[in-house]
Amino acid sequence: MNNLILKENSDEFKQFINERCIEELIHFTPTKNLYSILEQGKLLSRAKLEHMDIEQFDILDYVKFPDEIRYDDKNYINLSISSTNHFLFSKFQERTKDDITITWCILKINPIFLYVQETLFSVTNAASNAAKRQYGISGDLDKLKMLFLPELTINTYSGGVRKPNRQNLSKKYPTDVQAEVLVKNEIPIEYIDKICFANDDDLAQAKAAMFNFDTSKFVVDTNIFSLNRN
Repeated sequence: MNNLILKENSDEFKQFINERCIEELIHFTPTKNLYSILEQGKLLSRAKLEHMDIEQFDILDYVKFPDEIRYDDKNYINLSISSTNHFLFSKFQERTKDDITITWCILKINPIFLYVQETLFSVTNAASNAAKRQYGISGDLDKLKMLFLPELTINTYSGGVRKPNRQNLSKKYPTDVQAEVLVKNEIPIEYIDKICFANDDDLAQAKAAMFNFDTSKFVVDTNIFSLNRN
C-alpha cells in the first residue's frame, strides 16, 4: 500500500472510529468516470485531473448546480461517512434520470483517510456559509467529533435555520447527512474497498466497459443506494 502520512494523534482517531463503528467513507460518481480512476490507479481531485489534463465527466457542470454546492478548493475530494450525502445524491439522480448515458456507482473507501494528515472535516456542506463561518472547517479530532453532535443549528442560504439531530440515528452516521470529509489530492485504488452498483444490469455494463481492468471489487449493493440512513 502507498505510504500515507497520518495525523500525529491517529490512535485517538482510530479509537473514535471504532467507538462509532465507522467502516467506510463514501464517494459517488457517474460510472463513466470509473475508467479514468482505474486507468490512473487512483481517485483524483479536480485540481489533479486538470493539472494532468485528464478528462473526466464533472456532474456538477453538467447539471448546472449553483456554486455553493461545490467546495471552493479543487484540491480536495469530497467524501461522506457511512452513507451517501442523500440530499445531494438524490438531486443528481433526479436531474439525470432521463439521460440513459448516466448511471451511478458508489465507492466504499477505507476510513484510514479520516486520520490522514491533510484530511479536513465539515459538519455540513463544505461550500456553505454555515460550514465556513458558523462551524469552521479543520482536520482535528474535535472537529470530527462535531460531526456527531446531538444537534446542529445550521443557517441556510435562504435565511432559514435547519436543526438536524440524532434522533433514532445509528452512531456510525454524522448528525447532518450533508457532513463532509475532504481528502486532499488523491485516494489510491488499493484503499477503495468496494465499487458498488444499484442493480445487476449496471454491474454487467460496467464490467463489460472495464474489461481491461480488474473488476473484482465491483458488486451490487442496493442498500448503499438507499436514501435512508438505517
